[in-house]
Amino acid sequence: MTAVVTGSNRGIGLAIVKELLKRGWSVIAATRKPQAESLKELKERYGEQLRIERIDVSDPRSIEEFSRSLKGQVVDVLFNNAGVLVKGDIFDTSYEDFLYTLKVNTLGPWYVARSLVDNLKKSKNPRILNTSSIMGSITTYSGTHSVSYTVSKAALNMVTKVMASQLRSYGIVVVSIHPGWVRTDMGGSAAPVLPEESAKGIADLSEKLTMSHTGRFFDYTGKEIAW
Repeated sequence: MTAVVTGSNRGIGLAIVKELLKRGWSVIAATRKPQAESLKELKERYGEQLRIERIDVSDPRSIEEFSRSLKGQVVDVLFNNAGVLVKGDIFDTSYEDFLYTLKVNTLGPWYVARSLVDNLKKSKNPRILNTSSIMGSITTYSGTHSVSYTVSKAALNMVTKVMASQLRSYGIVVVSIHPGWVRTDMGGSAAPVLPEESAKGIADLSEKLTMSHTGRFFDYTGKEIAW
């Protein structure tokens, strides 16, 4: 099995990379910081099982360069994990911060997935997992400390629905994933879920996905979430 993991140098992304390597997967770690010590240490341990590539998911040219570097490569699972969170309500969030958040959290996953469709089509069981958030659920919305993050994740959920519909004919499963409130730089020290716990659940779910799951929204335990 070969997976691409974006945002792989820290947090949930790094935890997913570690979990997949432990399971014997080949992993392509895609990150803005390919020289990160966290990935260098894994490379020393796992060798050819881990490939590290640069990508900036806010930059379409960077995504295209990344896609070209994978020409001919089979990709079984794409973990669209890279994301940003800028705190602020509708009054104190700048236009520039809102736009950047949308570029990373919404447009990035769409363009990465689109750019890797040919790679996914080479797999016998291709899957895309878009890292969303319960904060992007319109049904359960109860307030937010980041309007840009919340809106970007709600939009990402619609991207998941559209991609699931349009990629069904290729046999590509597409789902949104809420990783939980995870104890990372983004989630904060008060978060109850450890990165390793979230990553294990996400990896477990990725191995169970079938076409019956496509276009749906799950948390890291496999529980379905309302849009």
